[in-house]
Amino acid sequence: MTTRSAIAAAFVSMVGAASALTLAAPASAAMPGPVAVAAVPTADLDLGSASGQARLKQRLERAAADVCGDASSADPAGRRWVRQCRADSFAKAWDRAQAQRTTAARVAAR
Repeated sequence: MTTRSAIAAAFVSMVGAASALTLAAPASAAMPGPVAVAAVPTADLDLGSASGQARLKQRLERAAADVCGDASSADPAGRRWVRQCRADSFAKAWDRAQAQRTTAARVAAR
């Protein structure tokens, strides 16, 4: 192992150990209030494997549900907002996770 690849491997493992995705509910004029945030740990996942990606997806979906909350079944507008909030929050966090994975792979390949 060259010095350069050893440094890249150390960086990737350091990024993996410290990584967590942050999920925030999007602001909306229809549903004002405080912005909720959730940290999703990723250091224990092998994001290069299908099972690691599946577990990450489950964690992000759960975090989006926690961040966006629930709406009463008697409130159709609130239910639509919650559904959209969850979809938007998950999509942003998923994109961020894939970007982190790509960056780590590029660093490791150097």
